[in-house]
Amino acid sequence: MDTYLKQCRWGNFLLIRGDLISEYVNLYGEWCEGEVELFARLLPEDGVAIEVGSNIGMHATPLSHFCRKGKLFCYEPQRVVFQILCANLALNNRLNVIARPCAVGAENAVIEIESGACDAPWNYGAFSLARGYSAEGLYRGAVAKEPVQLVRLDDDMAAHAIGRLDLLKIDSEGCETEALRGASALIARFKPYIFVENNAPERFDSVLDDIRGRGYRCYWYCSSRSRPNNFNKAFWIMHGQDINMLCVAEEKPQPADLVPVESLRDLDLGKVPLY
Repeated sequence: MDTYLKQCRWGNFLLIRGDLISEYVNLYGEWCEGEVELFARLLPEDGVAIEVGSNIGMHATPLSHFCRKGKLFCYEPQRVVFQILCANLALNNRLNVIARPCAVGAENAVIEIESGACDAPWNYGAFSLARGYSAEGLYRGAVAKEPVQLVRLDDDMAAHAIGRLDLLKIDSEGCETEALRGASALIARFKPYIFVENNAPERFDSVLDDIRGRGYRCYWYCSSRSRPNNFNKAFWIMHGQDINMLCVAEEKPQPADLVPVESLRDLDLGKVPLY
């Protein structure tokens, strides 16, 4: 692994040379900042948030700023990436964050996942518990296997004593329904905003149906990975977008400025703006 420091919109960050997210951050000084602006609207300063799939902490750091008098619980199963996450939390003095080197799912267990040195150019943010590094193509770097704890959020002692939950953010590359099932009690008790990536045709309906079945309405929130008004004032455009849903409990005020989710075809029909 080859790492380097970069001054960015939300502080100093340790980045991984050749990693897709790190390369975006190196060029623009931020990552999917449209999502960050949404989180600022959703999280009160004494709020509590859970982030499933924190990666290197590009969103964990601003999230922890927004709930600076509350807590943020971060879960990242890749050991090497988790170490970079912790470095970035420490570099930016994010003392209200509890970071967990765990996978999140529907049961408590110990599973084996792929592990490596993150020394080959790749999108390490697309890591999948089931397919490892090869979720988006054939990974050609060196790979080993190592155990990691799989936890149900409802049972995890790190978050057991929380008295509120304002935001549940899930980016788990294919394990969204499992993470939701493992958090059923937390969701039923606190009715948090749920922000979840939902971009795979084979999983789209199951994720949408699961969340709707919990008494939620779902809205599109798709973000561009680069924006003209970026922190570094870079004018080169690296195209890319993330497909997410913001899900709001039916008893809460609904966002009038977002497009309701009907089907994945909404994207092809041009109904959905990019933030």
